[in-house]
Amino acid sequence: MQPHVDTLGQDAAGEALGDAEGLTARLLDAALAEFTSYGLRRTSMENVAERAGLARSTLYRRFSNKQELVRAVALRQVRELLVFLVRQVEQLPTIEERLVEAFVAGVQRSRADGLLARLLKSEPETVLPYFTTHADVGLGLGRAFLAEQLRRSPGPRIAADPDAAAEVIFRLTTSIMLSPRGHIPLDTDEELRAFARAYLVPLLHQPGLGEP
Repeated sequence: MQPHVDTLGQDAAGEALGDAEGLTARLLDAALAEFTSYGLRRTSMENVAERAGLARSTLYRRFSNKQELVRAVALRQVRELLVFLVRQVEQLPTIEERLVEAFVAGVQRSRADGLLARLLKSEPETVLPYFTTHADVGLGLGRAFLAEQLRRSPGPRIAADPDAAAEVIFRLTTSIMLSPRGHIPLDTDEELRAFARAYLVPLLHQPGLGEP
């Protein structure tokens, strides 16, 4: 049998002739497609390499196991979401408006996410740890990003500690993404805006939040 040779010049022996960043992106694209189509349990590392048209050794040099690959896909999705949210609200004049509209856009985009919807429906026991007991990396990324936006937004400095406010907002948003049904109506854009104005915006103006 001939050794597998990928189309970017990476053979089974591991001679990297293509762009490493491009190869990684290609593998993450393939993993996202596999996870969306078949779920986490039914997707193997071999499936991902095959969809990407790359040697398995290329995949394993970047991600030693499926858990690492899943985490990398999830983090890339989070980063893309955060960039999208900044672009959505960067023209708004106040921090309060930016927070409200970013919350609405983020929740609605997460609801339209094919991978998240599929996993929550078909294998919640597999995906939920990435939002709960194994959520440290995603939480840290989301908190740091949001706190930086709170510091840079126009207008007076917020009263709350930006990191503490960002963490509470991120935790609440994640909870709503995972459990949309409850006493508080959160289906429409206007309902989400009302929630954000009533419960998220006041967090910015709590001077004790985050203090020891």
